[in-house]
Amino acid sequence: MLSRKSLELDSSVQFAYLQDRQQHLVRRAAGGSLSGTELYLKLLLVTIFLPEGLSFFIGDFRLSVARVLIIVSFLVAISRLSQRLSSRAVVCVPSDIMAPTAGAWMMLAATVMDGFTGLKGAGIDAVVFVGAYMTFRYFLGPVDSSVRVARFACKLIILVIGVALLDPLNDRLFTYEFVKGITGYVKFSYEDALVQKAETFFRDGVIRAMGPLEHSILFGAVCVWFGTIAFITFRSEVFGWGIAAVALIGVIFSHAKSPLLAYLIGFALAILYAATPRFKARWKLVGLCVAAVVITVFTFSGSPVATLVRMGGVSAEAAWYRQAIWETGGPAVLASPIFGIGLNGDWNWQANGALVSESVDAFWLAAAMSYGIPGSALVLLTLIGACWLGSIDKSPHLTPQEARLSVALGIVIATIVFLGFIVHFWGICWILIAVFAGMRANLAEAAVLRERAARTAEDRFLFDARRV
Repeated sequence: MLSRKSLELDSSVQFAYLQDRQQHLVRRAAGGSLSGTELYLKLLLVTIFLPEGLSFFIGDFRLSVARVLIIVSFLVAISRLSQRLSSRAVVCVPSDIMAPTAGAWMMLAATVMDGFTGLKGAGIDAVVFVGAYMTFRYFLGPVDSSVRVARFACKLIILVIGVALLDPLNDRLFTYEFVKGITGYVKFSYEDALVQKAETFFRDGVIRAMGPLEHSILFGAVCVWFGTIAFITFRSEVFGWGIAAVALIGVIFSHAKSPLLAYLIGFALAILYAATPRFKARWKLVGLCVAAVVITVFTFSGSPVATLVRMGGVSAEAAWYRQAIWETGGPAVLASPIFGIGLNGDWNWQANGALVSESVDAFWLAAAMSYGIPGSALVLLTLIGACWLGSIDKSPHLTPQEARLSVALGIVIATIVFLGFIVHFWGICWILIAVFAGMRANLAEAAVLRERAARTAEDRFLFDARRV
C-alpha cells in the first residue's frame, strides 16, 4: 500500500485545485461572474471618493452614489452570506459579529437619546458602515482578488492626490469651488473658515491640500493608508515605492502633523516586518512596548494626552487642545456611558476656555459621546476582530502578495486606532475604515478555506490512489 507521505500533492497541484474549488464556490454563491464582482468593487471605490457636493437628497436623507451602491450591495452580500452558509463555504471571523452589532447599537443608542430624529441620523451611518464591511467581506473571494482591488485603489489614490494638489497650486479649494460652481452646493462652515483664513484650511499662510475629501487631515489619513498598503503589498515593484512616495507628497501638502506621524509609524512597522521575517512575536513585542509607554505616561503625567501627543512630535498647541477635548468630553461620556449624549448632545465645551468649537478631534471619544462607550468599543472591536485569527502571512495557501496585503491591512488598522485618539473620522474615511476591516477578514477566511480545500484535495487523491 502506498504511504500517505508518498501520495501527498505537491504545492502547485494543491494550489490549482483549491483555486478552482474556491472560485466554484464563490460563483455558485454569487450567481455572477468573478470579473463582474471585482469591477463592481472598483466602481464602488471610485464613487467613494466623489466629493460631498455631488450628493443628493431623497426625502430627508442626504445620499451619495457610494451610499446607494453600498446599500444595494449590502442586501446582495446578505443573500450571498446565506447561500454560503448553506454550502458551508464560510468562516466566522470575530469582526463578522462585531460589525453588525456595532451598527445595531448605533441605531439603538441614537433612538434612545434622540428618538426618530436620532435614528434617521445614525441609521444611514450604521447601514453604510456595516454595508461597506459586508461588501468587501463577501464580494471578494478568488485568488488575488483582494490584491487586484488593492492595486486599483492605489492607482485611484494617485488621481485623488493629483486633484488635491490643485488646492495649493491654485491657492484655493479647487474641488470644492469647482463642485459649488456646478451644483450650487455650499458649506457655510467652509465659507467662514476661508474668509477668516482659519487653520482648518490654511497653514503658514498656504492653503492645505484637501481635494475631494472634507478636511485636510482626512486627506492626509487616506494618503497614509494607501501609501502603506502599496509599500508593503507591492514592495518588490517600482509601483509600490512610487505610490508610497506620491502618498508622502500628499501628506506633506496636507500640512497635517498627525497623519505625518501615522505615516512614520506605518513605515516603521513595515520596515520591522521586513527586517524580522522569522521573529513571530514581533507584534506582541510592539504591543507590549506601546502598552508600557501608555501606562507609564498615564501613571506619572498630570496631562497624559498632551504628553503622548507631544511625544509624537505634534505641536504643543495641538497637544494641549486635545487634552482639553478629552478633559471636557470624557466627563460627558461618563455621565451617560451606555448610550452617550446623542448625536447633537450638549457637552458644555464652552466651560473650557481652551476650546473654540464643539468639534471633537478624537474619533473614539466622539463615537462614545454619540453612541456610548459600547458603540465606540464595538467599532474598535470590529477593526481588531478582523485580525483576530492572527498573522496569516505565513499561510502557504495565500499568494505572496495576499500575505503581504494582510500585513499591510493590519498595519493600516493600527494607524486607524492610533489616529482615532487625536483625529476624527467621518464621510469617506468612515467608509474606508469598514472597507479595510472587511478586506482583512476576507483574507483570513481565504486562508482557512483554502487550507480546507487542500486537505480535501489530498484526501480525495489518497482515496482514488488506494482504489487503484
